[in-house]
Amino acid sequence: MRARIEQIPADEEATWGAVFALLSHIHRTDWNFHWTGYRRGEPDAYSFIEIEAPGDEDVDAMRAELVAAVNHVSAAVKRDPLARMVPIDVGRVEVLVD
Repeated sequence: MRARIEQIPADEEATWGAVFALLSHIHRTDWNFHWTGYRRGEPDAYSFIEIEAPGDEDVDAMRAELVAAVNHVSAAVKRDPLARMVPIDVGRVEVLVD
């Protein structure tokens, strides 16, 4: 299975970075993570996160875990005292069967 978080705008990097950190900590041995930046230094810079997980049967469970991680981080965003993190949209997440 594979999940992709597509075209993350530069202003959402900190928030998606928190999601990335949370998931990569939970899944240190069973999921592989790739985070790639494009157009670095340009006003329209963006990135992609790709997650590879073993198996191809439980797309709904993987999506639910990603949604839970986004919701957890979103709760932290509301408490960010410096307002550096911005809300993110779980709609950027796409889970695919390889």
